[in-house]
Amino acid sequence: MRTLLFRKSVLGLKEIQKILIITLCWALVQSVFYIYRYFSTMEFVHLHNLTESFEFWPNFMANLFFSIFVGLIGGTILVYGRYEVFGQKYFEHCAIGSGLLFVLGYLLLAFIGLFLLGLVLYNLLGGSEFAFAHSVFNLMAYLSVPSFFATMIIWGLLFSSTQFVLQINDKLGQGVLWSFLTGKYIQPREEERIFMFLDLKGSTSIAEKMESGKFFEMLKEIYKDITRPIVESLGEIYQYVGDEVVISWPVEKGIRNNNALHCFYRIERTIEEKKSKYLEKYGVVPTFKAGLHLGKATTGEIGVIKKDIVYSGDVLNTTSRIQALCNQYDVKILVSSALLQLMKLSAKYMAIPIGEISLRGKEQKIDLNTILVN
Repeated sequence: MRTLLFRKSVLGLKEIQKILIITLCWALVQSVFYIYRYFSTMEFVHLHNLTESFEFWPNFMANLFFSIFVGLIGGTILVYGRYEVFGQKYFEHCAIGSGLLFVLGYLLLAFIGLFLLGLVLYNLLGGSEFAFAHSVFNLMAYLSVPSFFATMIIWGLLFSSTQFVLQINDKLGQGVLWSFLTGKYIQPREEERIFMFLDLKGSTSIAEKMESGKFFEMLKEIYKDITRPIVESLGEIYQYVGDEVVISWPVEKGIRNNNALHCFYRIERTIEEKKSKYLEKYGVVPTFKAGLHLGKATTGEIGVIKKDIVYSGDVLNTTSRIQALCNQYDVKILVSSALLQLMKLSAKYMAIPIGEISLRGKEQKIDLNTILVN
């Protein structure tokens, strides 16, 4: 079985950042909980004139290190595991269930860990019968402490709430949740962005030959498979429109290493690697056409009872029409010269001019190119 820790991340550096953020948040919550317990205990000691002492820093540091360790493990399970192992079969649908599973796992590990620790310790102090009996007694005594179950429930709630936030983030899109929380787009702002309209070729004829449910399952699988190459190319999935995906980049990220262009070919390569799967399940291998362009778009929140962050502007209409011309010129990709001029193509790629083309509904012509791969 391939381990999560050594397998290449589905979503790369951003996912590692998520794990670190989760670890930091969990450690902070547990530290606050520890401080509350400490002062509650000291207040109890003071009120009852007890002589017991409860050292703050050694226990605080032990709690902190334990929280960091659990945060790294739990964060890895949530961020990597939900893509690499569980996919959409478990974590994608059940935030409460993931919290309960974590609690059960925590309880199981506590049982096993405390028992084995006691068994080893008491074996060193006495015989095996002595060790077994005292290990069981020590385990039951530890589990009877209310703070153990309080800590376990807090960890379960942390795990479940983190899973819920990750689900919301996935449903809204990368960075959208943070933009909502910070109010970044309450006031509309103008941004220079690159857009790619990626369309499934021949989707109408494919849908006619396939049951609607099966066609939907194919689209769902396609969108899942192309997520990795899109994010590896630093792209942001703006929206799904039927069998079309709209991908966007800030200009700097899109032209860096030709990410916007490479995104299309990474998608093609990913689907080619899964060719046999699509043939076996659907009898067809998906192919795509794409239009790429850049320009100014106004971005802002829209809606009242259902809010969204949307882009509007001529650049979206233009990019959509560029993509629609792929069939007319029998090419799989069209890129505007305005965008291509910002990119530094390697010898692997050859730009073939199409010429200045009139787009439907637009007075001004646009200079287009297709790309050949050597």
